[in-house]
Amino acid sequence: MKTIKKGNRGIEVTILQNLLNYHKIIVAINSDFDEQTKNSVIQFKKKNVDHQGHALVPDGIVGPLTWRSLIESDTSNAIKPLPTSVKPDNITLNRIQTIHPLLRDELNEIYKEILNRGVGVRFTDVLRSFETQRQLYAKGRTSPGPKVTYAKEGRSYHNYGLAVDIVLLRPDKSVSWDIDKDFDNDNISDWLEIVSVFKEYGWKWGGDWSKFKDYPHFEKNLGYTINQLESKYKNNEFTVKPYLSL
Repeated sequence: MKTIKKGNRGIEVTILQNLLNYHKIIVAINSDFDEQTKNSVIQFKKKNVDHQGHALVPDGIVGPLTWRSLIESDTSNAIKPLPTSVKPDNITLNRIQTIHPLLRDELNEIYKEILNRGVGVRFTDVLRSFETQRQLYAKGRTSPGPKVTYAKEGRSYHNYGLAVDIVLLRPDKSVSWDIDKDFDNDNISDWLEIVSVFKEYGWKWGGDWSKFKDYPHFEKNLGYTINQLESKYKNNEFTVKPYLSL
């Protein structure tokens, strides 16, 4: 099957629409990859995995991995419902409200998907003040303790509400920074399950950095470089919070 997306027409689209209906995602069978079909594809990809158990990217494109999942998977391949032992963390829910407004709904969806995988997580840092960033940068330099960041004040996406740091959260609310732990016993590292969800939505992971790897860190810059954001701040282009006028 060839790769198809919105705007395509023909027999492949007809097959796609029939497969979506088979998976109980109801869509009109009209051989037209229209907006309804695109939204249905996104819905399918959010709920299913590929043949190796990896999360599908929730876009509106139907390529080889999506075709294979549509054809070979059944309802047992779907992401499992939210386990009763994994409940939303109120601290995390409150911190989500400090993310940039353009990312708030998306971050809520990311959090729900992580919980739906049976993984407990707490967002430890979202929006971070310049003063806090200054104190963190001082550690291991002018104040006691090891170095924890290479970003001075104004040089972190946290300072503009465009980043999230995480830690694993056990059912007893104790925390763990062990990236190899598999508390939900599905043979996949809980940390890497979280990474896969953030990456589905286009966030960058600090664990992929070549030099100072920052495993708890995720960021999405909305098209702004850190230099552009710092310049806006220095020119007093922000009001109240540094992200409101982006």
